[in-house]
Amino acid sequence: MLLSAGVVLILLLSLLRAFTGPTLHDRALAARGALVNAAVLMAAVAVAANQAALIDISYVFVFGALVLGVAALKIFRVRSFQTPLTSEMERR
Repeated sequence: MLLSAGVVLILLLSLLRAFTGPTLHDRALAARGALVNAAVLMAAVAVAANQAALIDISYVFVFGALVLGVAALKIFRVRSFQTPLTSEMERR
C-alpha cells in the first residue's frame, strides 16, 4: 500500500512537470515518466486484484512510453518527423 502511494505521488509530480515544464524536452521526458509510472501502478493494481487483463494494459502504457521516447529523440535531433530528401554529404 505504501509503495503504491509513493508511485501515485511520483505520478502526480511527473504530470505537474509535464504541464509546467519550461521546455518542450522537459515536458516530453515528464510525459514518458508519467506513462511508466502509470504502468507500474496498473501492474500493482493488477496483482492486488488478481486481474491478468490489467497487466496487458500496463504493457500498452510501457510501449506508448517507448514510442514517445523515440519520437521525442527524433524531433529534438532532426527538428522534424520528415526524412531528409538528401544526405548530409550531398549538401556540402
